[in-house]
Amino acid sequence: MNIGIIGAGQVGVSMAKALMKAHHTIMLSSRTPESDKMQALRDELGAQVGTVAETVAFSPVLIMALGWGAIPDAVQEGGDWTGKILIDVSNRFGGTGESAAQELAHLTGAKVVKAFNTIGAEHYQNPVFDGQAASMLVAGDDADAKQVTLSLARELGFEPVDAGGLAAAIHLEHLAGVWVHLVRAGLGREFAFRVIKRG
Repeated sequence: MNIGIIGAGQVGVSMAKALMKAHHTIMLSSRTPESDKMQALRDELGAQVGTVAETVAFSPVLIMALGWGAIPDAVQEGGDWTGKILIDVSNRFGGTGESAAQELAHLTGAKVVKAFNTIGAEHYQNPVFDGQAASMLVAGDDADAKQVTLSLARELGFEPVDAGGLAAAIHLEHLAGVWVHLVRAGLGREFAFRVIKRG
């Protein structure tokens, strides 16, 4: 499947590597796709590179892998997001009550799903810890978009968990805050959350 990734920083590149390992075709976006950095990424990964608008046009499935401060400009540069499945992996801590994912849905009109935000990006490529797959919570209102995201999580090696509608995205962002807190409290980055059920 073609998948466009908005952003070519650590998060976007790690996601690109994970998805390409699962045999997806990837385009990474940049304001300057002709730059030495982006051309080096293209050569290293075998991914395509393009502008935000080119990346949005590339696939019906997109991943938002930018910090919140850069997202509004990217939305403007992307053009028409209508009908796109947009997986939001970003986090915005200290918001006003509405999640970043909900605001992104308002800004784009896309089918936004929140996922892949509750773990360090370096673990996208191997989310198995001592033989146990990390859980990946997925929240979204559109059933088809959510199913695509759950399937991608499974392909990457996560244990996908349906966390409900997009209103639940705020809880996923809070959980990401817990992850960051534990990292800074001395636990390090080599851990993940897992949902354990009895019976």
